[in-house]
Amino acid sequence: MTTKQLIEAVKNIPIVAEQEQWVLTFDKEEGSLFYSPEKISDNAQLHQVTDEYALYLDENFKPQGVMIEYFKENFLKHHKSFSNLCKELLSNNKEEVIVLDPKETKDDKGLAFTALLETTLIKEAGMKLIPA
Repeated sequence: MTTKQLIEAVKNIPIVAEQEQWVLTFDKEEGSLFYSPEKISDNAQLHQVTDEYALYLDENFKPQGVMIEYFKENFLKHHKSFSNLCKELLSNNKEEVIVLDPKETKDDKGLAFTALLETTLIKEAGMKLIPA
């Protein structure tokens, strides 16, 4: 896979996420945030994009999901713009694994969160891509 193919795959996240109705899944124990379908394809392979996130891709380089491994412990510390939305969406929930449909959150906060996330992922892929 080339750097160009990986960046193009990241740029396609918003389109694929909307078409396939991706959800946000936060695992409190692992500290990982996933933005993906509820079940990621078994054929998808994980590709590190930056030191903060990785992208699941199928054999045609179509995005199958995003994983931010240390979401609260690392990602949020470097991305303060997520703090308030994150508190409202994730902090009040007592479940160990939180699954949110962005379209079904109060005051469209989930849609705002995913729009900010998609923009951040695309921007950082162009600036901080880990060399292949």
